[in-house]
Amino acid sequence: LGITFSGNATATARFRYVRTNAFTNERRKGKRLYAAMDSTRAMGPIAGAGVGNDMPLPLFRHHLLPGLNKLRKNTSNTRAIYWAKRLITMWEGGLPYKLDALALSTEGRSQLGGVLKEPEPLGSKAVLDSKKDRMLFYGNKQDSKASQLTVYEFNSKFRLVPEDGGKVVTELPGFALLSDFAATENYSVFVQPPVAANGIQFMLSKEPGKTLTVEDGAALLHLIPRVGSGKTAKTLKIPFDGVVEAELEFVNAFETDGKLVFDAIRSDGKTVKATKPVSYPWGSSLDEFAQSTSKKSLMRYTVDIGSGSISKQVISDLQCFFGTINPSVSAQNHRYIYAAVGGLGTEVAPPQGIAKFDLEKKETQVWMPREYEFCGEPMFAARKNASPEEDDGYILSVLYNGKSEESEMIILCANAIADGPIARLPLGMRVPHGLYGCFTNAEEAKWSTEEIERRAKLADKMESRGNNWNEVKSDFSGLGLRLDDFEEYFGDIL
Repeated sequence: LGITFSGNATATARFRYVRTNAFTNERRKGKRLYAAMDSTRAMGPIAGAGVGNDMPLPLFRHHLLPGLNKLRKNTSNTRAIYWAKRLITMWEGGLPYKLDALALSTEGRSQLGGVLKEPEPLGSKAVLDSKKDRMLFYGNKQDSKASQLTVYEFNSKFRLVPEDGGKVVTELPGFALLSDFAATENYSVFVQPPVAANGIQFMLSKEPGKTLTVEDGAALLHLIPRVGSGKTAKTLKIPFDGVVEAELEFVNAFETDGKLVFDAIRSDGKTVKATKPVSYPWGSSLDEFAQSTSKKSLMRYTVDIGSGSISKQVISDLQCFFGTINPSVSAQNHRYIYAAVGGLGTEVAPPQGIAKFDLEKKETQVWMPREYEFCGEPMFAARKNASPEEDDGYILSVLYNGKSEESEMIILCANAIADGPIARLPLGMRVPHGLYGCFTNAEEAKWSTEEIERRAKLADKMESRGNNWNEVKSDFSGLGLRLDDFEEYFGDIL
């Protein structure tokens, strides 16, 4: 889903599947070809200590057989990132895909200008350093006894920064199950849950549900020095309080007075009671959802960098999803957090309303739609000519109407969340609930409706030719360079 606000009180929406190799293979054959995760999903909600098959993002996301194979299906549908004039979609465990931002047509797998090798996975999260104008990504090569983490830093032209070759490689102990991270001025921040790998199953099946066990105990906090920071890596144990830090959803991180602070949504899998798989994707009733989904809380972790001590604080016990901030303070101290919240307060419920947490005044504002309406991820959009106030902007979210079975884009004032939407834009179709998105106010992204329609019509024609024109090596040129390599190497003159 892409929505462009043209600046003349109009908006243009378009929809298109990411045509991954797996997608086009199944379309061509007319049947499902990838079923390697079936046994893990069949374990139901209790898999992975209650978070292995959790909603909206499970801890176990992909088959463990690395590289290109018939078991690991790269759906490229976890996150969309727009950076340096490129729109890419990401999925934990595979290469990203590059899309045309106007038509949303798929241009093919991207190796980010030759930075990534063909079998190397890229994580499904990117972190903006707004102060340095950089975007950070990570890749994680997993093995049963050790893992290798690589953190990449790209500048505003999507090139690796010159310091330290633009990347930091770190060896991690055991099978590092990482699915999110944050960044500060000097560190990239990762949390590795206590996971045991069954060596025999790792060799034979590599199915996550059979191979991996999330154990009760302390998770490891990895502070990975950023390129050029001159810092040393630190690995600390997070004090165990009965809830495993297995599926932290990072909101932001920053450094202040010798301390590193990060806020995250923590999932408590011990609240999960259901033993059988739920009706995909959410369940057929509120009770079924509550029995099969973990309790979530918004937490603050404070790390004394010198002594290594770590403390925890509950910011809110509301059922939170999709925490976000104003991107202008990403990797810096922030005052406000926005999140989707359930409609039953502290009880387990699907994401429905929008909340704003004021960390300075310790106040919370909540807007809740009608009982049959459900909001997705909130995204912050800065107001044009915004004031220095951190909440001077808008919150965008895709709302699903369970009665009409259609979705709409809603817009709220970030400084008056409780007042509800100031605009609602019908999309005329149902958008799957619970997806991650992004917002950009880049000048080159202010396309007109006519430009978008022309590009979309061209994409429709190209995709209708044969068995999907872009399914095999469509991103290669006659010179042997990938199309994204052209931008990487010749971007200054194109």
